[in-house]
Amino acid sequence: MPATTLYFHGLPGSAAELAGFGPEIAARAAGFHVAVRGGDFARLAQQIAGQFPDGPLRLVGFSLGAAAVLRVAPHLSERVERIDLVSPAAPLQLGDFLGGMAGAPVFRAARPGRVPFAALTFAQALAARLAPAKMAAALMATAKGEDRALAADPRFIAALAQSLRHSLLGSRAAYTAEIHAYVTDWRADLARVHQPVSIWQGSEDDWTPPAMAEALAAALPSRPQVTMLDGLSHFSTLRHYLAAEAAA
Repeated sequence: MPATTLYFHGLPGSAAELAGFGPEIAARAAGFHVAVRGGDFARLAQQIAGQFPDGPLRLVGFSLGAAAVLRVAPHLSERVERIDLVSPAAPLQLGDFLGGMAGAPVFRAARPGRVPFAALTFAQALAARLAPAKMAAALMATAKGEDRALAADPRFIAALAQSLRHSLLGSRAAYTAEIHAYVTDWRADLARVHQPVSIWQGSEDDWTPPAMAEALAAALPSRPQVTMLDGLSHFSTLRHYLAAEAAA
């Protein structure tokens, strides 16, 4: 029985990540089921087990979706046949990474308490409501590596704008819950991930830096190899993965 593939998008993010690179790549990921998240990883595992009661599972996590995969996988145990992590966000406590992360202001705001982060997400939601395309373009303004080409692609910017609206407007409670869960120290959860893990990482990634992927690989029991992709950054690594591995 072939494995059912569950996709955990980034944050902000949505299913639009699978369609923002064009119809050919979208077709390769057509069989992906997008996990609906909310910050409670045990409950999400129960929902997945109920929705897909039979057969093996393949979990694919992009960016902050990778963090969610690593916290859901132990609850699904032997049901998980394979874990693919793309541009993965690892526990911040594994190293000194924040200085090289484009999302650092969000994570710093989430650490002290709910009030600063609530103010930030309110401002983000307002921008996502009034000018999502401009907000998407601003997020990509300092893109590195192959992400620069994506920053100039109207189709990709439209998909990113859709993701911003999804996370910051339609699913803001789930978004904030998972960001708060991410900035906590969840290193202990990594020891419970015993399924086979593969990691794809761009050498020019300034959202989840290469050092973070290497530290994550070293902390996982399976000691997965990191496939380092020269010249690729955050989203271009996802594009490469979907083009090369999505239908595998």
